[in-house]
Amino acid sequence: MLSDGGLGTASDVAIGLTEIGGNPNLTFVYFIAFVLIGALGVRFCVYALWNRRASDLPSQASIWASLALVGGAAAIYGIVGVLDIVVDGIPSVRTAVFLGFVLLLALTMRSIAREGSLDNADADEGRGSGRAVVGVFVIAVVGVLVGEVLGLERRPIVVLAGVGAIVFATYGYWYGRSQLSRSMVQGTMLDTLLRHLLPVLAFGAAVPAIELVILGGIDRTIVLHVQVVFVIMTATALMTANIKLRQNLARL
Repeated sequence: MLSDGGLGTASDVAIGLTEIGGNPNLTFVYFIAFVLIGALGVRFCVYALWNRRASDLPSQASIWASLALVGGAAAIYGIVGVLDIVVDGIPSVRTAVFLGFVLLLALTMRSIAREGSLDNADADEGRGSGRAVVGVFVIAVVGVLVGEVLGLERRPIVVLAGVGAIVFATYGYWYGRSQLSRSMVQGTMLDTLLRHLLPVLAFGAAVPAIELVILGGIDRTIVLHVQVVFVIMTATALMTANIKLRQNLARL
């Protein structure tokens, strides 16, 4: 495995230190970022599950389940990132995992918007087309995962992941903003959840999307420096969402 995010594979697996971008200082920062987002992901998942258990509204169970999946994806990304550094010779799949994290966030936005929708008939009508769209999104994530596992040429993976993240974020943002514009939900739990999750979605989508600039000839090491900043910003936004989940649990 190469050190810059899975540009190749190796036949031997060994415990050691695999530098990211050939830079020890950058590797140390990435290690901290992976541990931070992984720990916050576990906490987010646990709080979501506790909220689901304490909630007396069965209609919101799917929202809490979606939030638990979001936290689980963040935790997996942190674990995969740490393994990518300390274990040499395994395929780097962290781009695919993070893209899955962004997709789950976008789908959670849709779930929250549908829960707050006053017109259930319209929500049911769009369910069939929604499944088709989600199917295409899932295929994109699987495509990135397969490309990374097989060690395929990096540029198509970068394009698929970057464009996919932008599309996912736009999809989730549209649902989120349309929900926030409804006066009936302002100040409710759904309203505050969306306001805390939108920054997570925005910063998260920037992580794969920023890598698109390498297609213009930008040095990958520079991109890695910018990318880790967005990973940390995503973790920070996730931490504020954690606080909201904890506060909501205290009120249930």
